[in-house]
Amino acid sequence: IVVTLGTGVGGGVVLGGKLLTGYTGAASEIGHMVIAENGEECTCGSRGCFEAYSSATALIRDTKRTMAAHPESLLHAIAAEQGGVDGRTAFLAKERGDEAGAQVVEDYIEHLACGLTNLVNIFFPEVLALSGGVANQGDALLLPLRERVRERSFGSRYAVSHTRIELCTLGYRAGVIGAAMLARE
Repeated sequence: IVVTLGTGVGGGVVLGGKLLTGYTGAASEIGHMVIAENGEECTCGSRGCFEAYSSATALIRDTKRTMAAHPESLLHAIAAEQGGVDGRTAFLAKERGDEAGAQVVEDYIEHLACGLTNLVNIFFPEVLALSGGVANQGDALLLPLRERVRERSFGSRYAVSHTRIELCTLGYRAGVIGAAMLARE
């Protein structure tokens, strides 16, 4: 399963070497899986979607909210250094020991782990491959994420081999390459 963490949350599920497209060809809209009843409003018009919590857009929104609530936070200085808030801002603040930034990252990883655990419990994939801008945070994202998904996955309680969570090696080209491969079929 590929999960793209960008403006939204996209996904693709490959089963038996074939892309899962569903009855209408629109399967794998994982960004619109509900992870919080009556939660944040999503761009699709629903509430509580995975995308509303785990996209780069959601991370930026939550960073800005935290900045408004914590004028003393390093988030302000980091945003000024970067020329604005982006998906790296909270991770950089956490890295520099800022508590407010650390809480943004903690909450983000918590929501991301919830959605990924659902995917593991439904599909038991060999690999969950993360792509998109937020995935560029590397181990700062991967290490706690792997631990949380492992702790919560159904199979971990029954000694079933566990899904690997890895970063895509294709970077920003993954979507274009995937589309080209789909067109070849």
